[in-house]
Formats: sequence, structure tokens, C-alpha cells
Amino acid sequence: MYPSFDVLDLRKIDPELRMLIIEARALEVEEAGSFWMIDDHDPIELYDFLEALGFSVQTYIYTNKEYRIFLGKN
Repeated sequence: MYPSFDVLDLRKIDPELRMLIIEARALEVEEAGSFWMIDDHDPIELYDFLEALGFSVQTYIYTNKEYRIFLGKN
């Protein structure tokens, strides 16, 4: 498991607050930095938003109920 401070678990966040919380977390990432998110699906609905924040997105299927999303700042 990844250190909890590096992981944003979207499954535990109210869907209405997700983009706000993701943006707040993204602003903490230094140039060439990264962080991980976990969700119960591939969050393709967030890809354009994440790319607009300056991140490359790579999703890994961990189990059929857990997707790990790596976000690397360009």
C-alpha cells in the first residue's frame, strides 16, 4: 500500500466535493511531483480536468473494485 499522505481515496469523498478536493491536493504538488488516487472505477470523467491542472494520468486496475490512478505533474 502507498503511504496515506500520498493517496487521495475518492471512494470516501462526496462526489459533489471531489473536484474541489482534487484541485486543492493538486495545488500542493511541486513541479515534477506526483500523487495517487484510488477510486472504484476508472475516473475518465476527470481526465480533462486533471490534464488542465497540468497532470499526466495513468490508471491501473488493482481489482475489479479498486482502480489506482497515478498523477504526475508535467
